[in-house]
Formats: sequence, structure tokens, C-alpha cells
Amino acid sequence: MKKKDLQELKTKTSKEIKSSIKALEKEMINTALELKMGRTKNVHSLAQIKKSIAQSLTIARMKEILEKETQKKEKVAKDVKN
Repeated sequence: MKKKDLQELKTKTSKEIKSSIKALEKEMINTALELKMGRTKNVHSLAQIKKSIAQSLTIARMKEILEKETQKKEKVAKDVKN
């Protein structure tokens, strides 16, 4: 993934990120099949797709942690008011 793609991914919602991960996984399967059959000559494409999936999963996990932390802070703030 390029830096610009990563920045766009960070602005997406968690559902959009998960759908992009599914698309990347499908692309990875197709690329692996093409490599096995000898249809494609770009042997590095599979590694690039795996790296993109890992980066997407990392961003998704960061968003989950951030959401949990904001929920905890909101709960604490609500308890303090009461």
C-alpha cells in the first residue's frame, strides 16, 4: 500500500476496513492461483498483498482499541457527573 492509501484507510469506518480486507483476501487467493499456474510473472505481488492485509488489520485493531477507550472515558465521565 502506498502512503496515500494508508491515510485513506485510517479515515474509513471499521466496517469499510473489514470489507476492504475481505477484498484483499480474495485478491490474494486469485494471485496465488495465478502464480501456481504460471499465468503471472510478478512473483512479489503475493507478498505485497499480504503486507497490505497486515497493515489493514493493524489499522482496524487500532480503531477498535480507540473506540473502547473512548467508551471507557465516556462511562467514567458519566459516573463522575452522577
